Amino acid sequence: MSASDVVADILAHHGVKGMRWGVRRSRSSSVTVTEKGKKLKTSGGHDRPAHSDAVRARTIGQVGKKSGLKALSNEELQAFNQRINLEQQAKRLSYNDKSPPKKFVLTLLGQTGKQQASEAANTVASAQVKKLLAKAA
Repeated sequence: MSASDVVADILAHHGVKGMRWGVRRSRSSSVTVTEKGKKLKTSGGHDRPAHSDAVRARTIGQVGKKSGLKALSNEELQAFNQRINLEQQAKRLSYNDKSPPKKFVLTLLGQTGKQQASEAANTVASAQVKKLLAKAA
């Protein structure tokens, strides 16, 4: 066994090319759709691919964003609008599934965070005002 073989064995690459240390891939699978030179990324969840309806809606949305809504047919615009509304309604429904204690804790944490941020901003603002007043005097 030559020295170069030993070095090659020691320096064997493990992992995915271009992968960064400590960075994991997301668990949700994503679908990249290429249609007439356009790329679209959408993802499902928990190792499930995005549904074809979601992919179609995102494709229509990209056309509308790039070329304007007048480039879409009535059927495309209606399908896009319906899909976005359904996603928003489903998200609202799943948010309400939280138990009352969990809702209470989330509300309490949100209020406490806002209060702390407000106090920090007031402290910084008052220090700046004092500094400017001292400079002016």
